[in-house]
Amino acid sequence: MDLTSLIKSKARSFEGTSSQRGIESIVHHIEIAESHFERSKDLGEHLYTDVIYRTNQAFEGALKEAYRLLTGIDPVKKKPFDVETYFESAGILKERVLSQFRNYRTEWRNKSTHDYQLFFSSQEAMLAIVSVSAFFSILLDQMLEKHFFQIEKERLSKIASSIFSDVPNYRSMGFMHQCVELLTHFSTQLRGETPKGAVLLEQELLGKLSGFIAAADADIRISIDKPIRYGSSQLRPDLVLEKGDASVIVELKRSQTDWARRAREGVEQVRHDLIASGLHQGIVFIPALLPNRQQAVKEHAFDAPHGQLQIAVIHPASIS
Repeated sequence: MDLTSLIKSKARSFEGTSSQRGIESIVHHIEIAESHFERSKDLGEHLYTDVIYRTNQAFEGALKEAYRLLTGIDPVKKKPFDVETYFESAGILKERVLSQFRNYRTEWRNKSTHDYQLFFSSQEAMLAIVSVSAFFSILLDQMLEKHFFQIEKERLSKIASSIFSDVPNYRSMGFMHQCVELLTHFSTQLRGETPKGAVLLEQELLGKLSGFIAAADADIRISIDKPIRYGSSQLRPDLVLEKGDASVIVELKRSQTDWARRAREGVEQVRHDLIASGLHQGIVFIPALLPNRQQAVKEHAFDAPHGQLQIAVIHPASIS
């Protein structure tokens, strides 16, 4: 896996935004760190310490750009320590991102900051590059979700009242069927906007879907990657939608060519999530993005220890 190429592919989504320059600088620091690591073979082991200093700059920059996007506040006057302290305690970072944040901060950032006589080995330099690259990559995932959420919500804010003009009984539906209507409408809109052959990032799809839901129905609470404890492990549904006392788990699948198999896998995944969470309703959502392909809905019922489960599968309709 080429982490730098993966980061660059995600970073392209921020071109033309206020985050572009900062994200490009972070990528540059990582590339310079990699260059120092390679040149150390000929120029000496002192470059391993320079690797750490560059990865630290990438780490600081990543946190500042995440702070700008996730809080909406310009971090220009914020000290790196203040930004780090904020993310440590604010509960804004997803659990998996926070874990990587703490790992890099403890293993590399703090050591090199507080001991100017410290020298690093080739193995430590390599681990620092991998650690900051992995951290920045998954941090970019959360930033992408927020970026596309904001774009979609803002775009739809002026027309939200007309989204369900063709579904006059939306407000009287049960929450499960409201969610089905939301996802079906979103798919129809997305199909018309997505260029033929385009492959959407999972974070782009999740962000846009969340923004659409937030604009269409302000009463719905949206959680992405909400952890569900299941014995000694954790399950992480793509979305948990809540309204009043009702909750619906949504699992998103992107496959357009083998959607039937993905649907079966999704149903099994949602069934496990529902049993683990004690909830009763879930949806497997496979948006139909191919031209002239409509959505179809199929509902399933399963018995579970805590009662009957309802799982709807929204999938591309078969071509007649």
